Amino acid sequence: MGLTPNEIRNQEFSSSIMRGYTRSEVEAFKEAAATALEEAKVELLKLTEENKGLSGKYQDLKNFEETLKSSVIEAQKGAEQTLANSKKEAELIITDAKQKRDEIIEDKHRKLAELETRIHELEFTRKSFYARLKSEIESYLKLINQAESDLSVKIEYPDNQNMNRIAEHVQHDNNGQND
Repeated sequence: MGLTPNEIRNQEFSSSIMRGYTRSEVEAFKEAAATALEEAKVELLKLTEENKGLSGKYQDLKNFEETLKSSVIEAQKGAEQTLANSKKEAELIITDAKQKRDEIIEDKHRKLAELETRIHELEFTRKSFYARLKSEIESYLKLINQAESDLSVKIEYPDNQNMNRIAEHVQHDNNGQND
């Protein structure tokens, strides 16, 4: 600014004889202009200080904004990395689970085949045992039936005449052996 309030107050005007200004009006105007200029300077200083404060706050906010942006970017990168790691880990878990499932299924199929083989073997053994047992029982039944029929035959005791014939026959056999 070119003029100060004091320069306005101390400004002197030359007076002319012919048409001049009223001194009191000029002084009042100078005083009003100086006061307005002083107020404007005070307001300018106040606004300058306020501007400095706001500039500092603006810079702080700008720095905070940059920090937030950086934090958001880092958080986003971290989240993406965590997601990628989680996906890889999930894939590994799924692959491992599928492999274990396949091993379990294969083991169960093998055990099932073993059980089926064992069942067939036991069935064959059972049938063989049953056939042998049946054969044995049938043999014993035949023996029992034969024994019953043998026991049911009437035993006849020889009478005297028959006894004599048997005795002769035995004697004849004995004589023939002695010759």
